[in-house]
Amino acid sequence: MTARIANVTFHAENPVALSRFWSALMGYPEFTGWEDDEIAALREAGMSEEEIADRSEAWDGDRAHQRLYFSRYRHGKRQRNRVHLDITPFGDRRATRDELEAERDRLVALGATEEKTLSGFWGPYEEFVIMMRDPEGNEFCLQ
Repeated sequence: MTARIANVTFHAENPVALSRFWSALMGYPEFTGWEDDEIAALREAGMSEEEIADRSEAWDGDRAHQRLYFSRYRHGKRQRNRVHLDITPFGDRRATRDELEAERDRLVALGATEEKTLSGFWGPYEEFVIMMRDPEGNEFCLQ
């Protein structure tokens, strides 16, 4: 048996809004709510509408694609992220600087902010990374 990542989970102040940002970033359909049968099961288990609204997702339903999960977190962030996502606009090749800058501009229009750009070399390999934050301050890198 081997393991796989089931979800990448974000603590969020506004799970639905943050899931919509990440859905747009990943090209997934926008989250419009849980399926009626899921809501019925949650209500039957005694959950309130507020508790149901405390969670959201960004996913296209394809098990081969990563599911991002968002859960309301009512406490302030205490430190910098110890883990972050590295995002690339292409699955089949490395993006050029121009393509990364165009993707940065698209993500900023969606609500992301740019932290800084790292440009240099790791041994013989050129590195060009744009460090960014999502609308709630979660760190990610565009590369």
